[in-house]
Amino acid sequence: MDRVRPDGYGYAASRRGSVFLLAMVALVVLLILGTSLVQTAMQGLASVSNDRRQAEAVSLAEAGVDMAITKLYEDYDNINDIIDSGSPYTDAFSLTQGNVSYTVTAPYSGIADTCMIVSDASTWTNKQARTRVVAAYQRDVSRVFEGAIFSNSPLSLKGSGAIYPDENGNGGDIYANGDINFDGTSYEMTADASIYTTGTVNWVPPEVPATNVHQGVAPLTMPTIDLDYYKSIATELYVGKTTFNDSNMGGLTGVIYVKGDVVISGNYTGQAVIVATGKITVTGNVTAGNPDNDTLVLMSPKAVKVTGNSHVDGLIYAHSVMSPAASEISGNMTLRGAIISDVVRTNGSITITYDDVWKGLPLPGMGKQQWASVSWEEFYL
Repeated sequence: MDRVRPDGYGYAASRRGSVFLLAMVALVVLLILGTSLVQTAMQGLASVSNDRRQAEAVSLAEAGVDMAITKLYEDYDNINDIIDSGSPYTDAFSLTQGNVSYTVTAPYSGIADTCMIVSDASTWTNKQARTRVVAAYQRDVSRVFEGAIFSNSPLSLKGSGAIYPDENGNGGDIYANGDINFDGTSYEMTADASIYTTGTVNWVPPEVPATNVHQGVAPLTMPTIDLDYYKSIATELYVGKTTFNDSNMGGLTGVIYVKGDVVISGNYTGQAVIVATGKITVTGNVTAGNPDNDTLVLMSPKAVKVTGNSHVDGLIYAHSVMSPAASEISGNMTLRGAIISDVVRTNGSITITYDDVWKGLPLPGMGKQQWASVSWEEFYL
């Protein structure tokens, strides 16, 4: 039987009432906390979604700049004659993400051999962005071919590896339009080597003198792969996925144009550029029969992938003005030549001995008008 207090209420009933009250208070607190967490999560999701939409607008505006630079390079729509006359060139296009309009004017601020590109983008989600670029005409584009690795973006070298110059001490260099990160700090270079980055480098191989480390340098622009030009001068034309091996790589010469993907491995002789509109996959050794005379360039606006433990003699070149092309190295690769690419990815050991094995072959940028960005601004409208 419950004890009865003087006021007539039972002690047990009172305790039950107190417990109920505490439970209700706790429930209210939990509801408030839960509501706060849900609101925070919703705000976070909204922020992420908004950031994605804004990034989409910036990417669209960048596509307008890329289109303008492509037209300047190819001289589509007589763009160079128009801007040389002092009139602005304006055009627009639509993509699945939205609409882009861009204008090219020259010269910029009265400076010869320069132009201003302004690209405005509007997405289907009503996000707007503008990219403004000052570009300068380049008469010498050979700099990208003068080092063992040229990356048109930040460069991360994973694992171990080595970069060596040629027999004259030239070309054992690394260049990146962005930061350089040695992931593993076990790369070997030489006292002849230099490191160039538009950003910073997180580590320097001990052999490289401090005077040969250049951070915060001006960016360089890769020469565009002119597919129409290479097709017009091709000595051989292939359509569809094409395989090159010992059976068909004897006596290579000139420009071999492939409308599609390429798979390659084996021993080659001769001097040639293999240009693929799709990706190039190296599935084994690609070696020169006579290293003193035989030369090969593997060129793609999509990707060049090297698999397995391969030895390659030649130049790997991957570049596109529309979307970054990558050189992807998996396994342990030994290269005599160079890698020049929008993006360089390594997932194993890579050893490069620089050699301009492509000398005399028609490389990108030779005899073509080339523009390089001097300044780059992006902002939301």
